[in-house]
Amino acid sequence: MRCTTSILFIILFALTKPSIAQDIELFQQFNGRYDYTAIGNTLNPFENNLDSSFCFPLESSSAELNLSNTSTIIGAYLYWAGSGTGDTSVNINGLTVEADDTYTVDFIEATDTLTYFSCYADITSFITSEGNPSYELSGLDITEILTTNDRY
Repeated sequence: MRCTTSILFIILFALTKPSIAQDIELFQQFNGRYDYTAIGNTLNPFENNLDSSFCFPLESSSAELNLSNTSTIIGAYLYWAGSGTGDTSVNINGLTVEADDTYTVDFIEATDTLTYFSCYADITSFITSEGNPSYELSGLDITEILTTNDRY
């Protein structure tokens, strides 16, 4: 039985075609006993565009941060993404945040190539000074790309 399982595994491994993926690298490493908290929301007013009808994204979205008073913040990062080549400047609670880095990926269809982006920014000092309020993201504007290409 063990030999049959091993042979089956080898055959399945040999028959699979190699996958194509993007290269990844370590962004940040924290050694020790750490935990993390993630909060977020969406600017989509409803499920993604499955019927090729247009919807305007919401102008803002908020989420609550609830850390204990004994928590020590080591790092805080804001991540955002959307359709097109990118909006690299957003607002959080009225503060303008510029992306530290932007990544794009192309989704190739039979008739079109759709580009998507993602950004991040280190907002550690902002979060440590603000604490636990409601955080509101605004200023993410991708309406031009959405209105000029109905495939998004």
